[in-house]
Amino acid sequence: MSSGAGQVICSNCSSLALVESIVQCAECLKSCCQKCSREPNESVSLFNIPRILCSKCYRMHREQEGISCCPLHSERTLDLYCMTCEQQICCDCFILLPEHKRHTIDAVETVYRQKLLETVEKFRKIPQRLKLIDWDAVRQVDENLRIVQDVEQRILEEINELIRNRTASMLGKTAEKKRVLVRVKEYVANMEHQNLQTLEQIRGLNTNDFLRQQEVLNQRCERILKDVEQLQIQSVTWDDIQCDLLPACNLETIVINVPFDIGQNSKRIPFQLRDDNGIQWITICHIRATSIVLEMYPGELVGDFNFRTDVEISHLNQMKMIHKSLPFREKLVQTELISLNELQSRGFLSETGDIRLKIGIRSESLVEENSFLKKRVFDQRKVVGHLQMELAALKDQNFIQQGDMLRLNCELKRLKQVHDEQVMHMKKEIKELKLAGDVRPVSPASSVSLPQSPIELDKQKLNCDMKRLQAKLESMRIAMKTMNPYAIGSFEIYKCSKETKFYSPQLSSYDGVTIYVIVQPNFSDKNSDVNAYICYSKGAKKKCQVFLEVLNEFEESNVREDRVFDFSKGTSFTWKSVITNYALTRDGGFLVNDHLKIMFGLRPLLE
Repeated sequence: MSSGAGQVICSNCSSLALVESIVQCAECLKSCCQKCSREPNESVSLFNIPRILCSKCYRMHREQEGISCCPLHSERTLDLYCMTCEQQICCDCFILLPEHKRHTIDAVETVYRQKLLETVEKFRKIPQRLKLIDWDAVRQVDENLRIVQDVEQRILEEINELIRNRTASMLGKTAEKKRVLVRVKEYVANMEHQNLQTLEQIRGLNTNDFLRQQEVLNQRCERILKDVEQLQIQSVTWDDIQCDLLPACNLETIVINVPFDIGQNSKRIPFQLRDDNGIQWITICHIRATSIVLEMYPGELVGDFNFRTDVEISHLNQMKMIHKSLPFREKLVQTELISLNELQSRGFLSETGDIRLKIGIRSESLVEENSFLKKRVFDQRKVVGHLQMELAALKDQNFIQQGDMLRLNCELKRLKQVHDEQVMHMKKEIKELKLAGDVRPVSPASSVSLPQSPIELDKQKLNCDMKRLQAKLESMRIAMKTMNPYAIGSFEIYKCSKETKFYSPQLSSYDGVTIYVIVQPNFSDKNSDVNAYICYSKGAKKKCQVFLEVLNEFEESNVREDRVFDFSKGTSFTWKSVITNYALTRDGGFLVNDHLKIMFGLRPLLE
């Protein structure tokens, strides 16, 4: 492989080197020049021969030791960490490469210890959260399991014989509740076990492996923390496990505010509730100095029946609640619901003094509800019977009124006939008087004036009406001139149309001046102007005021210009740059669905 006397080719870099400078790699036994050869630090000793390695074997040797070499400078190790770029670099990268100048640089070991501490601290928070879950959620799960079992036994004792055909479905529901609660408890224990395994895995990683997997570990930690935050255990109540024979009570959410400075005063909060039977209940919460008192009474008579109201007070963390059932007869007198000290000490009162209540009302039992519904049906049938009797009486009264109307119509027809006869008689007399007046000559010396004929009277009346209408029309014209309103017109321009000019419809003012507008936009140029041409059509040639307004999607951004044109000097005027240097784009809010809307107005100029 020699190319000349005393020269050989290096098997690593393929460059020529002297035979004396060629050494053999202790690992791969390949020849390499001095530039490609490396000597590990641990090979230097007084009692052994130095081990020479080629650059490739030297890099593999360093990587096995957990020390990475720089991919750009193979003779350097990645001892530095660029905090700005978040990557490992060598000293030559920091000195020679321009992209790392003026960046924050620190040693890899220092950054490793810092980032390891941050990640371990994040994972150390998980046991604290899991302890909170163990203190609150797990205890709540155990309490829920106890409540489920108590409710199950209570249902079996109360219903006795009636529950036999429903026991299978009820036990299935409670078994599902138990499975869910046990699964939540197992999930908490599983998360704690995974957290311990992850911490052991982190401690077993070297520097490079940890830096490569840090982002994945942080994401896993944040995901576990997010799952822990979203893990909320709702308290089990009697209504959650009702069977078909004892249906649950519908609850409505009410939020009330407790003043911190209530003192010896009392706050009264009224609201209305409607039960499943359609009864409206007026409910009043009395907030007193030491407790909250509940009062309920129906909006209608309900009779001597037993009812019960279910009240749930929700905790701030939604993981527990206080459930109370208050039985009463006809109406609930003022009954203490809970003390304010208990609300504050157990964490049910928010920082702003709000309490979230769920209140519902229904009959105390199915038998009671059945009797109550029967009574309501009986009362409704009784009311319907009274209404039917009233309806029959109204029908009789309506029949009498229809007879009176027929008699009145007959009388009206008779009076109309008499009136028509009188009118015909008067017309006949007027005609005879007219003939007698035409036959008898009028003496010129006679000073006695004959009465005017009905035709002359009609002519005079018609002339007076014409004059009055002409005066009213003239006053309206004067008022229009005083108001001087704009005649308004509008049209649209379609961006994708092949036309280069767009013609508006004709517009006429109140004095007869008619114009139309020609608009020639340039949609190809983003910074184009909108040019317009005002064309006179017909009417009086006088000075007029014209405005053009380009409508925007937002009304406050409309662009408007007003000008005065003297149509006595010409019939066409060019209106350059209605919108100067305007970008006809959707971003400006003018082009909506590729349509540009233009409004224009015309009015005469008052002298």
